[in-house]
Amino acid sequence: MKRMALIVALVSLAWGCASGKKAQLRPGQMKVGSAEYLLNEGILNLNAGKLDIAEKKLFQALEKNPDLAAAMNALGLVYTYKRDIDRAISWFKKTITLDPNFYDAYNSLGMLYIERNEYDLAKENLLIAANAANYRTPENAFTNLALLEFNASHFDAALRYIDKGIATNKQFPPLYNLKAVTMEQLNRLPEAAENLEKALSLLTDPDVVYLTNLARIFQKMGEKTKALDLLEKALGRVLDPASKEAILQAIQDLEKSSG
Repeated sequence: MKRMALIVALVSLAWGCASGKKAQLRPGQMKVGSAEYLLNEGILNLNAGKLDIAEKKLFQALEKNPDLAAAMNALGLVYTYKRDIDRAISWFKKTITLDPNFYDAYNSLGMLYIERNEYDLAKENLLIAANAANYRTPENAFTNLALLEFNASHFDAALRYIDKGIATNKQFPPLYNLKAVTMEQLNRLPEAAENLEKALSLLTDPDVVYLTNLARIFQKMGEKTKALDLLEKALGRVLDPASKEAILQAIQDLEKSSG
């Protein structure tokens, strides 16, 4: 019988503000056309997925104020989403050069180095973010440190960083998802299921990745009915055709199995 694929993900903007700083001033508090106003417009468009407009607004903001670190960081995010990794890394480095305390940029650099399989550079940047006293969301960096170690099959190290992250934010679902798939690799399946159920309990809208991960774990535990229930729930929420096909195939495989 085929196994469902193990799925983990980098922690990115889904769990943080695109600016990397506190929320921007309200439009009524900013002068129209100012660097701050253009930065705010750029971030709003970035969060809406309008990358070309965001890019244009952010460059306009930097023309008004070349020392606007938040605009540099946001451009790094624009190019991350555009998959122009070299330019993204360049803008995050510029952000840090201008403002060494802009810790979201370290986390973003760490994520990109994970994608490039550059272990040492990823760990260096993520450790800076995770251990910074003034970083507002260290759980992001701890999750990515754990993912870095998970990818290297350093499962005990991954669990150590996960537990550090949970100590900073016990309500952060990605940490419990990653703890679950790490426990799965160690064949600690009941604990894996418990952590995924915790992750799902923290969400108002169940995540398809978490549902399919939990279904796979229940499948391994011989809990066929629970696995099918989760896959069917995931199927009703998935949007992209490839993921839908994978879930349908997993359902068919389970239905044909005798266990």
